[in-house]
Amino acid sequence: MFGYVLPKSETLSLRDYSVFRALYCGICLTTKERYGNLARFTVNYDITAFTLLAIECLRPVIEFGSCRCLGDARKKPYAKDSEFMRKMADVNILLCWYKACDDVTDGKKKHSVARHILKKPYLLAKERLPEADRIMEECYAGLRKAEQEKLASLDRASDYFATALEKLFVSVAEDPEADEYYRGNMRKLCYNIGKFVYLADAVDDIDEDFRAGRYNPVLAVMPDYEKGKPRDYKKRHRAELEFALNSTVNRAIECINHIRLTQVNDLLRNIVYEGLRAKTDELLSADKKLPPPSVKASEEAKKEMKELKKRKNSDKENGKE
Repeated sequence: MFGYVLPKSETLSLRDYSVFRALYCGICLTTKERYGNLARFTVNYDITAFTLLAIECLRPVIEFGSCRCLGDARKKPYAKDSEFMRKMADVNILLCWYKACDDVTDGKKKHSVARHILKKPYLLAKERLPEADRIMEECYAGLRKAEQEKLASLDRASDYFATALEKLFVSVAEDPEADEYYRGNMRKLCYNIGKFVYLADAVDDIDEDFRAGRYNPVLAVMPDYEKGKPRDYKKRHRAELEFALNSTVNRAIECINHIRLTQVNDLLRNIVYEGLRAKTDELLSADKKLPPPSVKASEEAKKEMKELKKRKNSDKENGKE
């Protein structure tokens, strides 16, 4: 269910690209220290977006460093270990555990390995964030009930995960000293991002769920799917699917327009204004399940990086470093 909430690479500034990657890498390294190497594979872009929202509310002090990892030998910035980063790593473990359990229940046997790997980390995360665990447990119990009833409503089916993300955010990241207007809009923003994630996942899994005979809210509402023809199906129902996804994005934009962002303003606006729109277009144009997402530096950011590197090398040659 993860990988749908990310910035639009083509319009990312070098600063925002670096911050996003640093948070992603920071959660990964914190997860390694907290839960071991295998648990690092659960880190995804959606938890990074969730972390940005938490930063906006809690305004934690975050220190940055540089590191290398097995996946990339180049030096990269990362957010150093802190109480805040540990909490984000805990949240990610809970989200991924319940997703893995849901996949296994749906008959996706390959995900049983992920659930086995996550069992011990999950028990630790549950102990550290019991309220967050309760929220996710209730969410997936509601989703399971909707699946059993074959609920034919995109709005009602997506409400379970949307509500869970809103409550999860309140549990781990809401600032109790902020005014109610600000908190209310942040909650609605999280709700609509959660709703988008659920709907995007449903659209992405249409063919896979049809072949497996699994519940999918999109198929429950519009059951005229022909095996192996997701593009034709999406073209036929483009208006309905576009309305479901874009109306959720529009409500997220409305929320962010009422919030005075001060910490990661440009990055969050890139994600909500541009990233979600780009993902919607990608989903509705795809003829198969989307490949794993990636966030890359824009051409402008790459040029800026080259200039910085040249300047740094020049300073070294001139003895300024």
